[in-house]
Amino acid sequence: MFKKISLWWITNLLIVSLLMWPPFSFAQYKLERVDGFIIDSLYPVEIVDYFPQDELYLGYINSSEGTRIALINEKGDFIIQKVLQGDGPNLISSSFNSLAFSKEGGIWIQTPFELVLFDQKFNVKKRTKYLSESKVHLYGRMEVFSYFYQNQSLSSFSFITNPSGLFPYKPNRDINSIQLIEIYQVDKNKLYKIAPVSDRPLHKKFEISLGLAYVPSYVIDKKSNKLYLTSSLDNEITVYDLVSDMVHSRIKINHGDFKILYKNIITKSDFPSYGRISLGPKNHKLFLLDGGKIVLDYIREIPYGTYEKKIADDPTYHHFQDPNYHRLILFDNTKQVSGDIALPANGKLMTSLPGNRLLFQLIDPNLEEDFVRYGIYKVVGISK
Repeated sequence: MFKKISLWWITNLLIVSLLMWPPFSFAQYKLERVDGFIIDSLYPVEIVDYFPQDELYLGYINSSEGTRIALINEKGDFIIQKVLQGDGPNLISSSFNSLAFSKEGGIWIQTPFELVLFDQKFNVKKRTKYLSESKVHLYGRMEVFSYFYQNQSLSSFSFITNPSGLFPYKPNRDINSIQLIEIYQVDKNKLYKIAPVSDRPLHKKFEISLGLAYVPSYVIDKKSNKLYLTSSLDNEITVYDLVSDMVHSRIKINHGDFKILYKNIITKSDFPSYGRISLGPKNHKLFLLDGGKIVLDYIREIPYGTYEKKIADDPTYHHFQDPNYHRLILFDNTKQVSGDIALPANGKLMTSLPGNRLLFQLIDPNLEEDFVRYGIYKVVGISK
């Protein structure tokens, strides 16, 4: 009898232990500050790219006179800055969507209709008109321009027409019929699409009204011609081979706080809001580190009552812009290797840097300064 009771208790204890055991176990990582600089500017300088050969940052400034494009050295000094929008031989007449360094250190600026290559003195070297079904216009922000070379050949230059973080969903279209990435191959004057929503792991959970909230976030590894893709509502990073346009691999995402993804059906009513302001969570951006490592920046949901208190103090507040609601997750090229990692205080993630480093803009909302702080943090493991 004693043996039977003991066996019963042991069996039930094991069952309870398994139920309480954490479903995922990851190594511990943190952000360790290794460097920083300041830029003398009354306006925030949004840095989107870095060119290691010349040790230069590329960014833009939304000023009262228009959007200025800027090159900055590692000390935070402006090398050159200029408003490039307007009519003239070295200007662009339409709105800017994205920018990045070229392979040789020039500057690409993408508009909804044209791709323009500048040298580092902001002289136009090349203009390329292109067709796109997207025709998206970004105002007030610019994303990193995403390009690659088919088979590593300089003659097969290709780029993604729709910037990361934005997709022109049309209300009359079924979300499951949409492809998330549109690519223009310059030498062949060819436009094609990859990455259908129907291939996303959660697509059967979506109702059609989610189209306006469902946008791609992606980053390209130019060395391997791989596209790393997720979306605002997703539990996977899908890796595409940009030569074959086929899925190379899939990496599961286990967020620390993204409860909506575990619902059986996801509808528009599942997203908390304050009027037209979304209070819900979303995957925000992807960044590449060394050796195939990937960083996901995602945003947690903000409680309704907390948001009410925030806007009472600051009517312009939005939790998407609040570093306290952002979390980072680290992946290697096959799997997730960390849990949630908090951002530095007042830190807005700008771009990744060589040496497994990340650049953050550091603006304290309680201080008015005539310069902008930036911190460089390395992703490091925590020894047990």
